[in-house]
Amino acid sequence: MANNTLKYTNARLLAVQAVYAQAQSGEEWNSLISRFLLEEVGGQILDKVGKSEQMITLEPADKELFAKLAQYVRDNGDSLMETVNATLTESVKAGGLDLILISILKVGVAELYVNQDLDTPIIVNEYVDLARAFYDGPEVKIVNAVLDKIAHVLRG
Repeated sequence: MANNTLKYTNARLLAVQAVYAQAQSGEEWNSLISRFLLEEVGGQILDKVGKSEQMITLEPADKELFAKLAQYVRDNGDSLMETVNATLTESVKAGGLDLILISILKVGVAELYVNQDLDTPIIVNEYVDLARAFYDGPEVKIVNAVLDKIAHVLRG
């Protein structure tokens, strides 16, 4: 059985997967959230070892945190993106952000709103770690800078 920290980390990853999947497919949010909660979709990651790739099933996620994050993005996605865009430099905006990075940022900002009891550095670090799972370039620094800046505005 997964420990609580891993359950929360996996809930965050699952929420990022859901945001990404919804943007890619256009599937209705409530249906998509339900399918994730029922574990019909999501909950796997691609593991690359050398030239080999395999799908790995994640340990169970905290469904309550996943639902809070996914529902917050569902209800506030446009305003979350406006908040993110307000923190980006012109050069980053001009370069554009890919969908995975946008998904990480939306869920990260959502958590700053919905998980007020959790210390800001913990939230920021979780999403920086998620970014590292996908990127090894400037995207990790973008996640750190954006979430840190927004957290200072939201939480003081």
